[in-house]
Amino acid sequence: MSDITMGEGGLSANDNLNLLKGLSVDPVEAAVKREEASADTPTKSAPYPWILSPKIDLLFCCGGLFWVLYLCLYLTNYKLDLSTNSPAFWLAAASVIGMHIFGDGHAPATFFRVYFSKDTRSKLGLPVFFVFLAAIGLGLTVFYVPNAATLALKVILAWGFQHQMAQSYGISLIYCYKRQYYLNKVEKLIMAGMVNATIVFMVVRMFSSPDFNLKALNGFTVPYWGVLPEWAGFVALGALQISVLAFVGMIITRFIKTKQMFPLPALLTIMTLILLVISAKGAFATLWWAFSTNWFHSCQYLVVTSAFYFKEKGLPENVAFHQISKMLLTWTSFKYFGLLFSVGFTLAYLFPRFMVDHGVNAGLAFTTVYVASNFYHYITDGFIWKLRDPQVNKLLIS
Repeated sequence: MSDITMGEGGLSANDNLNLLKGLSVDPVEAAVKREEASADTPTKSAPYPWILSPKIDLLFCCGGLFWVLYLCLYLTNYKLDLSTNSPAFWLAAASVIGMHIFGDGHAPATFFRVYFSKDTRSKLGLPVFFVFLAAIGLGLTVFYVPNAATLALKVILAWGFQHQMAQSYGISLIYCYKRQYYLNKVEKLIMAGMVNATIVFMVVRMFSSPDFNLKALNGFTVPYWGVLPEWAGFVALGALQISVLAFVGMIITRFIKTKQMFPLPALLTIMTLILLVISAKGAFATLWWAFSTNWFHSCQYLVVTSAFYFKEKGLPENVAFHQISKMLLTWTSFKYFGLLFSVGFTLAYLFPRFMVDHGVNAGLAFTTVYVASNFYHYITDGFIWKLRDPQVNKLLIS
């Protein structure tokens, strides 16, 4: 990886930074400190410790609403049924609502960032266009080549584990740096190791345990591929448990040495999916795809991207960073979210339904769009959140 330069101070690093994908973030500490040192006022001020606000962050970004739903599912034995007037109906309805509002709406937030930000478009317009062409090619392959749909869907589902865990890791780091809790290289290695151990565990269990297999997605039957022995899952689980203990030990050691407590929002954000993976067992498929994907990952992404959009567009003079949640009740916010939800619903539901109405099998239609759109989203998402871009650095941490 080549050296990069951030800001006027000529800060160099040997890593191709990408905060939301969980790579090295050493320059963040230096960038934040340099920005504070060069501030117009002589008084240092820490960054606003939340992304939008304490309540919004805790509910939609740190996993609060998801854990409420998890508790309801646990108390009702994980039953989902839209045909009865019971808790199972309301939980199934919550799953559908989350899918169409947050799930459908979060991917267009990436598209919006690329195509409505002049700076991003000028820097990344060409490579993102090639990714778009590749996504179209993948979608056509899924549509026309027999058996390609199953293989592509398996890859996208496994990739989704990494995508969601890496996002939680990156946002957890944002909370750490917002609270000036700077991790050294060893601490980041331990934290990243726990994230990677979780990803490996989920992928291994996906191919070694039927409980981790999604049986159907949007009408498409997802067969179980038990290509790994069952014992591989237990080995991966043991490695994950050891990594969690190492992370806990890191937090305790840091507190003893410096009296600094690991930030609670960061802890909730990084541990939500890990605790889900460890505790879900036979209910994993229901919890992951029907709830955490929408009620944690997707709404989490919307919190971060909306805050970034409001800052990039420019907050009104009477709105400080700690009042950024006020922007949610403005016409700017209504237009932004209205566009995201409209585009998302059209792409994820109306377009496949149009295909079905014209004779295409429903499972194939929805899978084609799901695979192509997520392929585009995953790769493009990795392009646009690089911290070597000073503006991204500043707006994520401010």
